[in-house]
Amino acid sequence: MPRPICADCGVHPNICVCKDCAPVPNRTRVSVLQHPTEVGHPKGTVRILNQCLARLELFKGETPEDFREAGFDTHTVSRNPALLFPGRGSEAIETSDVSQVDHWVILDGTWRKAARILHQNPALASLPRFHLASPPASAYTIRKAPGSHHLATAEAVAYLLNVVEPGLDTRPISRAMRTLVDKQFAQIPARLYKHYQ
Repeated sequence: MPRPICADCGVHPNICVCKDCAPVPNRTRVSVLQHPTEVGHPKGTVRILNQCLARLELFKGETPEDFREAGFDTHTVSRNPALLFPGRGSEAIETSDVSQVDHWVILDGTWRKAARILHQNPALASLPRFHLASPPASAYTIRKAPGSHHLATAEAVAYLLNVVEPGLDTRPISRAMRTLVDKQFAQIPARLYKHYQ
């Protein structure tokens, strides 16, 4: 008998949060470049953005050819794109003038795989690059990150939108994230909780 999955997000109903998502009418264009191994990952958070954001494009791949075939090309997508990803040469989004940026590109994957996407796509490296200097602590305790200041993709995009669209209510993303964490913990034996502290 086949496993039941949600037709919208592609995961088991036990960890589906589609019903907990609500519209976030962002004006800012956001494109997520998702590593293939993240597609359908039960702990992935892009599915929350996909359900909530009014303006979100999702492209799956790793190489320039992958993304061109999916319909994404950094040379043609917009006039003033920028990349949100920390690293050498990136500027803090909180203290930079980003008013002219009309399109934000986000990399989704483990930190190693997101860095691989950047390495394999030189056009991305040529974009203006920004990072989050003072993000809130991540509530996404079910997946390991390199440090406490690193956020899940949905958290990073919500914070980005709070900066570039100060009046936008991104709380639906945060609420869905909390539900996702709660549902994931419900699947974990209590004796293993200590590994997620």
